[in-house]
Amino acid sequence: MEEILSKLLVADSTSIQQGTAELREAFKNQENTLALCRLIASSANPQIRQYAAVLLRKHYAKEKHWFKLPQYIRTELKGLILQTLLNESEKIVKNAIAQLTGIIVKHELPNYAWPEMLQLLQQLITSDNLTNKELGLYTLSILTETSPDVYLTRAVSLTILLGQTLSNLNDLRHPIAFYILKILHNLSPLINGNQMMVNIYHQIMPQIMTTIQYLTTSNEDKAITCFELLNDLCENAITVITPHVNALVNMCLVIARNKALDDALRVKAITFIGWLTRTKKKTVIKHKLIEPILDMLFTLMSTKPQDGTDEIYFNGDNEDNTPVICATQTLDLLALHLPPEKLIPHLLQYIEPSLQSIDIYAKKAAYLTMAVLAEGCSEYIRTKYLEYFLQSTFQGISDSHPVVRNAALFALGQFSEHLQPNISLYSHQLLPILFEYLSQICAYIKQEKKEPPSVDRMFYALEMFCENLNESFLPYLPTLMERLFEILSVDTSVHITELALSAIGSAAMASKESMLPYFEKIITILDNYLSDKQTEEAMCLQIQAVDTLGIIARTIGDTNFAPLAGKSLNFGMKLLRETEDPDLKKSVYGLIASLSTIMKKEIADDLSEITDYIITSIQSSDGIVPQFKDEISTFPIYEEVSENENEDEDIENTDNEDDDSDDDVTGYSVENAYIEEKEEAILALKEIAEHTEEAFLPYLEKSFTETFKLANYPQEDIRKAVIDALLQFCINFSKINTNEGKQALLKALSIFVPKLSELIRLDDDRTVAINGLDAFAELLKDVGSIVVIGEGHKEAITNCITDIMLGKTKCQHHEEEENLDVEAEQDELLVESAGDVLCNLGKVIAPEDYELHFKTVLPMLLERLKKNKSEGQRSFAVGTISECFSGLEHRVANFICQLLPLFLKLANDSSSEIRNNAIYGIGEIVLYGKDAVYTHYTEILCVLSNAIYKESHAAARDNIVGAIARLIIVNYSKIPLDQIFPIFVKQLPLKEDFEENKAVFKSILTLYEAGHPILYPHMETLLGVAVNIIYENTAADDETKSIIMEFIKSAQRDFLDEWNSMFQCGFENYYLWLQETYGLMKIFVS
Repeated sequence: MEEILSKLLVADSTSIQQGTAELREAFKNQENTLALCRLIASSANPQIRQYAAVLLRKHYAKEKHWFKLPQYIRTELKGLILQTLLNESEKIVKNAIAQLTGIIVKHELPNYAWPEMLQLLQQLITSDNLTNKELGLYTLSILTETSPDVYLTRAVSLTILLGQTLSNLNDLRHPIAFYILKILHNLSPLINGNQMMVNIYHQIMPQIMTTIQYLTTSNEDKAITCFELLNDLCENAITVITPHVNALVNMCLVIARNKALDDALRVKAITFIGWLTRTKKKTVIKHKLIEPILDMLFTLMSTKPQDGTDEIYFNGDNEDNTPVICATQTLDLLALHLPPEKLIPHLLQYIEPSLQSIDIYAKKAAYLTMAVLAEGCSEYIRTKYLEYFLQSTFQGISDSHPVVRNAALFALGQFSEHLQPNISLYSHQLLPILFEYLSQICAYIKQEKKEPPSVDRMFYALEMFCENLNESFLPYLPTLMERLFEILSVDTSVHITELALSAIGSAAMASKESMLPYFEKIITILDNYLSDKQTEEAMCLQIQAVDTLGIIARTIGDTNFAPLAGKSLNFGMKLLRETEDPDLKKSVYGLIASLSTIMKKEIADDLSEITDYIITSIQSSDGIVPQFKDEISTFPIYEEVSENENEDEDIENTDNEDDDSDDDVTGYSVENAYIEEKEEAILALKEIAEHTEEAFLPYLEKSFTETFKLANYPQEDIRKAVIDALLQFCINFSKINTNEGKQALLKALSIFVPKLSELIRLDDDRTVAINGLDAFAELLKDVGSIVVIGEGHKEAITNCITDIMLGKTKCQHHEEEENLDVEAEQDELLVESAGDVLCNLGKVIAPEDYELHFKTVLPMLLERLKKNKSEGQRSFAVGTISECFSGLEHRVANFICQLLPLFLKLANDSSSEIRNNAIYGIGEIVLYGKDAVYTHYTEILCVLSNAIYKESHAAARDNIVGAIARLIIVNYSKIPLDQIFPIFVKQLPLKEDFEENKAVFKSILTLYEAGHPILYPHMETLLGVAVNIIYENTAADDETKSIIMEFIKSAQRDFLDEWNSMFQCGFENYYLWLQETYGLMKIFVS
């Protein structure tokens, strides 16, 4: 056997082929299993010994192969293994033997068939001889790594033994301590629900931390390995970690600050701090750890990178992270999960002096800090620091040093993305600076004949700002297009061209049909990259051109793009047939989705082929890269042997057999391009389904089935895309007006509703949970009461609402021990989404049923109205309660005594948002409480009258008018109409909250139908307001428009003089439009 293995270990293909054939033949004789095992003990060549152990492990990885061996061979082999394990001195061979042992233990231990191994391990581990103890723990670390589940029934006794051993170890620097931590890590998946294990882990946590601290100075790779134990405990047994948060954070702070340590170890420590702060933020705040954490992060962010990564601010690949990059990412994480008031005031102590510093890296850190705060603390920044942040950033983008300038441009891009609409007010200051940059780029290219340094950040800031400006961008459109066309006209690099094409797409998103004057020229430019075969280097230009074409198609207007739609679709299909490039396929899917918004059912003839390509991308496993154990590259020949062995073996009755074919795979990674292709494929399918409607029916069921399979995909963007697509497919099913369609919808809902509930409660990503809640809200709104027909569906939805309100879902990292208000802005978004579901639930179930659910949630909402809660929480609570009244209908009467006094008080709150929502709620109580509110009319009128004289907030004033309108609708005889109505009319037209026009004109129609004389003096004014709403198209919905048109037509019929007078007083231009659009009878205007 040694001769055969020797042939496989030489770099000679002939020898390898011969050895492979001989090894395959040798394995047909079961006696050679013993020969191979004896070789582990007898060969003088460590590589042969190691390879023999590897071959045996691989050959007997499957249980059926092991038990095909005769009993006497298995018994002798186990004895030989024990002997070699004790006697082997070479580490790599011992490792291979231990892994072989692990496989056999996995097969034998459930049947208690190898007690000698457990006895040997206990004997070694409890030995006073440290060498023996080390061997036992080393072996156990390998065994538990190979198959931890096998030790489930022995987990407690093993943990006790490990705890005692670690506690009794005099020197935690000894390798024994490291092996114990490895075993504890391997067993950590078994700890959940096992209180005895939790207690032991908790007791030895100080020794665990001490061991890690020692390893940081003696063996950093082992210290990194030990951090995996801490990470797993956070995941599987956070109660072990909680009492030690203070010590753990301080340990990690020391490691993170130590520049003498390896970057990988420091990154582990920084990442763990972020993870711990996210999951145990109340505890971290209680121990006053936020400030030292922020101190460490800002200090690292201010450090000059040693490896030329000045322009890398974020990095998705943790293996390539540096402490500087990791610190930036961790601060971003903190901003998303901590209250802004815990972060920004302290960070300003660093930001302000750093901006005045001459240290370019301190300035860079200040701008990056402001940038990463923008998403998680957006509301706080908008209300308190927007002016300061922006003015500081405007200075930064003009800085002479590119390191500072680019960080400031990155901050500006982040502000543009997350601080809208407020930031739009500064466009007159910002855009001229960015346009000047564009001019400088063009001049540089012409003069230097090469790409200017660091242009990416400038284009990023420009694109983000333009995309979010919308109509405010239009005055700047000619200048921007002039600059971009100029850049595209000169001989420049592929990269600059790609950036310019992308910027055209951003401009189109903002300007929409106003881009029409440039449409023809843009299409001509794009054709250069769409029609010609691109080199590999220039392929990115074709991809970007397809992206930009898709944006133009979506925004330029259906009529304007229609002549190009068919040609564009044919081009997209041609690319799909010719390419396997994931980036290009992603872009084509986006283009086809855009074209579906224009072509709609005209795309039907191509749907079969389109959906085939898209579903293939959804199903594809392309880009999944397995990570193998090191030995696979050492012994590559093994696979060739194993794949062809035992060709005549029985392959039946294997359903219950573990699949160990991936024993050598340590993990998987997925290339980003393939993830993005898959995400775009799902979103494209969703959009195509939405716009092609019944033409999509033949593909609907398969689309649902294949998309659903990705609902638990590891990447959160895929999970969110799946939720969006499945929602749309359910909406499509709901529009099939047949019994078969109803059954298909019920089947889809029976799958989708439980999955949504699962993702909301159990997904650890907050944005996925928000997407799930939003999907529930949309389902209830668009699909209706059939959503709650299925067994358990209503309970699934209401349980999600209450779990979110109580902070009990996985992504909220519920903490019982501290009564602290530590909600981040993103946490509030999650709760707000649950509130939307609650409001929409009231639209699909009976008021009596809804009252029960409302009663359950009301105390949770009232808790958020307390004075110590943030303005956002209080505004949300009063707004959500108000929105629920329409679902409660007449059952509102049961809550008047509890809620009306509260709302009347909140109508005078210092926050305009809270006043606005409270006044709206008062109106809704009036509308649905009806006669139960009559006795409160005087009190309500008093509050509204006072408010209308002092309120300056436009939306709140509009809601005062809406509340008065509801008083009129319910019972105008209960109010002093002669005093109130003139004031009411003076407030019209509404300035901001146009949804209140429905109540306003309902109240006017109520008086009109009653023939109330109070209307007569105001008819011309009211007609002018009504006509203007219709002409300006500011009616919130079709129902509102219908109510207003009913008033206009009635008034035109009954108040001819006022009608004619209105058109003589500035409404002349409206007349023909009204006649043509709404068919109003022709009136002679003298």
